[in-house]
Amino acid sequence: MNISTENKPLPTITDQTRPFWTAAKNGSLVLQKCQRCATFNFHPKPWCIECGSRDLQWTPAQPFGTVYSFTVSRSIAMNLAGWKDEIPLILCLIDREDGARLYAQLTRCDPESVQVGMRVAVHFESISEEAGIPKFHPHHE
Repeated sequence: MNISTENKPLPTITDQTRPFWTAAKNGSLVLQKCQRCATFNFHPKPWCIECGSRDLQWTPAQPFGTVYSFTVSRSIAMNLAGWKDEIPLILCLIDREDGARLYAQLTRCDPESVQVGMRVAVHFESISEEAGIPKFHPHHE
């Protein structure tokens, strides 16, 4: 499915967040990993969320996870008409196999089929000339 990004907000890309958006544009999920305590950090930050170290390295992340929590929006999300083709919109907290929890959209799934504990896999959507966004879909092993 090719969903339009027209009339949707785009992220503000900074030096700190650029590696995340660029990797997603290229079909890869990367997260900051602390070189002191091995914690994966999400959202990008200048320091580790666990130990405070500033020694963070962009590291490839596992492509699978589990739905921790979810909500289904059945109205135009955030009052932006650009989302109308994606309604109902499934938004999830995804627990990654490598320890990070991400907030992401679940696609290729009926809202009635979503469950806490559901296995999911990442895929990517281009959202601008310089950025992509990771989204997830059900993963059947």
